[in-house]
Formats: sequence, C-alpha cells, structure tokens
Amino acid sequence: MPSTMARCPNCVTLTLVETRTARQAVLQCDHCRGVWFEDGALNRAIAHKHEHIDEYDHEEHLGAKIGKGDRLCRRCDSAMERYHLLKHYEVEVDCCPSCDGVWLDRHEVTEVMQSPQLKDALATLNRSTSWRSWAFQLLTQMPVEFNLKAHRTPWVTYGIIVLCSLLFIAGQVVPGLEMPLYAWLGFNSDAPSWLQPFQLVTHQFMHGSWMHLLGNMYFLWLVGDNIEDALGHWRYLMLYLVSGIAAALAEWLFFDASGGPLLMVGASGSIAALFGVYMIWFRYASLTMMIVVFQIKLAPHWYFLFWSGFNIVGMLIGDTGVAYWAHLGGFLFGLVVGLTSKSRIMEQNLLMKLLNQPEIRVQRSSR
Repeated sequence: MPSTMARCPNCVTLTLVETRTARQAVLQCDHCRGVWFEDGALNRAIAHKHEHIDEYDHEEHLGAKIGKGDRLCRRCDSAMERYHLLKHYEVEVDCCPSCDGVWLDRHEVTEVMQSPQLKDALATLNRSTSWRSWAFQLLTQMPVEFNLKAHRTPWVTYGIIVLCSLLFIAGQVVPGLEMPLYAWLGFNSDAPSWLQPFQLVTHQFMHGSWMHLLGNMYFLWLVGDNIEDALGHWRYLMLYLVSGIAAALAEWLFFDASGGPLLMVGASGSIAALFGVYMIWFRYASLTMMIVVFQIKLAPHWYFLFWSGFNIVGMLIGDTGVAYWAHLGGFLFGLVVGLTSKSRIMEQNLLMKLLNQPEIRVQRSSR
C-alpha cells in the first residue's frame, strides 16, 4: 500500500493516508474520515472483530444492488457500484466491480464492522409467526414477542415474579392472611399518612385474582428481560419501583373519592411504564395481535397505541374495576424515561443503537 497520499473517492482530493483498522492496513481520508479497503481487507477486518468468525465474505451477504454511483475507484477509476449492506439493513456501501475495493463513509464503518451481528439479529427479528405462536395466542389472548434474547439473566424480573406469586398464594392458602395482606401492603388512600409511602411501593407486589396475577406476570416477563438487560439489574429495579409509585400517584390524583377510598393493588402501573420504555428503546421488536383468528406482527408503537386506546375507552365508559389512570400515567412516565435516557442507553448498547437506525427494515407482514 503506498505511503503517499491517494485520491479520496468522496472528496476527489489527495487526502487518503495510510492507517490501521482492526489490524488491517487501510486508507482513511483526512477530510471526510471515510475509509478505503483494498480487496480482502474488509473481510479480514470484520473477521478480526468477531472471535467466533474465522473467515467472512461481505459480498455474500450484500443486499440489493442500487446501481452505479458518482464515485470512482481510487485505483482503477471504475465507477463504483452501490449496494445495501444487508438484505434488510439499507446502509449503502460502494464497491469497485473491477478491483473489489470497498469505500465506506465515516458513519458506515461501525455498521459494516458489526454486519455479522446485524445479520443474525435480523434473522431473529424477521421470523414468521408459527402454528405454535398462533395456538398460544388463540388460547390465552396474550401476545407473542419477537425480539433478541437478553444477554444476561433477568434476575430482578424473575425475583419480582416469584415475590408477587408467593404473596398471592400465601393470601389464598393461609387462613386469615388475605385481608391483612391487602390492608397493609395494598395502597389505601385512607391509610395513616406514615403508612402510605410504604404502600406506594408494596402495592406493586399484590394482586387481586389469579387472572390479575398471571396477566401482569406474563407481560412483565415479556418486556422486562430486554429492559433489564439494557439497564442492568439495579437500575432496572429502581425503574420498576419508581414507575409503580408514579402510576399510583396518577391514579390517586384523578380518583373520584366521593365513592369511597382508593384501594389499589397490582404491578400493572409499573409494567405500563415498562411498556413506554420498551416502545422507545425497542422499535425493531414485534408483538403479535390476534384479529379474530388471524395473528399479525405489529411494531411496538402500534401495539401500545391499541393498548392505550383500550384503556382510554374503558376509562370513558366508567369501568371502575381497573386503575386506568395508573396504566396511562405509568405509560406516560415510561415514555418520558425512555425518551430522556435513550441516547445514553444506545451508547452503552451498540447493537441496540444500530438496530434503532432508520435503515433497518423489519419484516412484519405475512409471507
């Protein structure tokens, strides 16, 4: 590789200088910071970035050919051809059809280096629904999630599920324990002022029926593992608890006390906040909805739009058996948390950041 400056395909100036990326000798433009890879150098650089890959051929995984671009190969002056990086990841890369050199703009380098992970992630996200998922949702009316598997064990999510289940079962099987548990651990707007702050936390672990418990725990398991993976155990626990407090306060604020005191139990306010966070951080995931007997995959924002609509309708028709303000208040709180912390979380989780780019194309229609 020459040590003198070479012509940049983007700037068309002699600003390419030799440097190293992933132990490969490359040329980088001093002006636009784009990178030129000679034939084979990009494949070796990608393989070096991933311990489980011995050899990689980026051409084998390229997406659609877009056509010839305006850039010329820095070696042979051939017009470079533009391709999508992957079939469903529409970052554009420039390849020379004659000498097989590759030009990457500055913002494309990270995405290309992570292309093996992106390819595997898209294969997972783009899976079709199956007869098993259809039968499960038909019988339970619960959605099925299409998302990446969490890297760390969601111990906090499991712990909350176990604690909620033990408290409910204890109230059912131990004679005389159910009402004292609700009186002390459920939230009561008429409880002594010194007890209410305690109840704002403990009501999140109490449930009123088997269906109440099973529904909440399923949704917690559905979205909690990925959020816990992104946040870490302790920050996730704090999010869960603070969200439950915010949701309870929203219900208390709009509660009509003329019909008696507010009595509230359940994790649904906390989980509603997790819905809001999930919608902001995991736009590439899918949740299924059953329309009569047809199961469809929806983007999280569409799924939670329908969920919010059901809650608003329930509140307007005067259904007093459900804490709708806690649901909607928790969801709004989660949206705020998700939006204000998104940039920081994305910087800490590279794959999440790449999958949240607008170039991704998640397949949700039936095939």
